[in-house]
Amino acid sequence: MANELKYGQALTLQNGLSNWQGGFLDVTGTQQPDAAFAVQTASTAKRAGLSGTWKIASASGKADGTTVMSGDLVHLVSQYGNTSYLDVNGAATAASTGEIYYAHTSDKPNRAGTSGEWFLFAETSSSQDGAIRTGDVVHILSNYNNTRGGWLDTSGGSAPGGNGIHTAFTSYYTNRANGSGAWRFAPA
Repeated sequence: MANELKYGQALTLQNGLSNWQGGFLDVTGTQQPDAAFAVQTASTAKRAGLSGTWKIASASGKADGTTVMSGDLVHLVSQYGNTSYLDVNGAATAASTGEIYYAHTSDKPNRAGTSGEWFLFAETSSSQDGAIRTGDVVHILSNYNNTRGGWLDTSGGSAPGGNGIHTAFTSYYTNRANGSGAWRFAPA
């Protein structure tokens, strides 16, 4: 079928906050120990070259070119600078609003335990065959701490020095606030 996501494909991730106005998942400078970059959303997927470009790598051994299925365990690999992996790192400071961990990238696929592993869950897709396609609404769950790492989400202003829209973190909820935990992939 057309538009199926494939392992190894270069993609962007758009956030669903306020009717898809949440920006594109993006990397920027960091102050967190053991982190390569802080993660935020930006108004464009090309804020700084490849800062908003990601590749999906299987965390369970699926080959590049294989179709990504809802429920697959993956690594999201930033294409900015040296290779780095989306990771949870550091407790979020606004736990009263449902935040758990900040999102950063790491030079290692798993910085601590399963901190760089993520499950992709599509709400639905056009063929109902389990494949995830560009444009499908997806929720992204951290596998850290036995899947208690939380759902990838956005909140507040940009990461420090990032010139972005929102900081990325994980939340207890798939839809913490007006689509903030919804994402959709598009070709880079």
